[in-house]
Amino acid sequence: MKFHEFTIPANLNGEQLKAELNCAEVYIRDNVLVIGGDLTQKQAADGLAAHKPIPIQAPTVAEKLASVGLSINDLKVALGL
Repeated sequence: MKFHEFTIPANLNGEQLKAELNCAEVYIRDNVLVIGGDLTQKQAADGLAAHKPIPIQAPTVAEKLASVGLSINDLKVALGL
């Protein structure tokens, strides 16, 4: 496996980039973006240049509550509203 280092781009979705490049690792170390896998420096650089990250959506209140088994109505009842 080879490791290639790059300047961290302003917009980055590491999991998406990892999938796009079909590589083993994408992480940040010492303020440097590291891409690891069986690809050349050029393949990694080209993939990074083409990377258009999909914004990560923050979970809604309802989704956060559902993750712990509650609904908005459950919360209202618990708060006496």
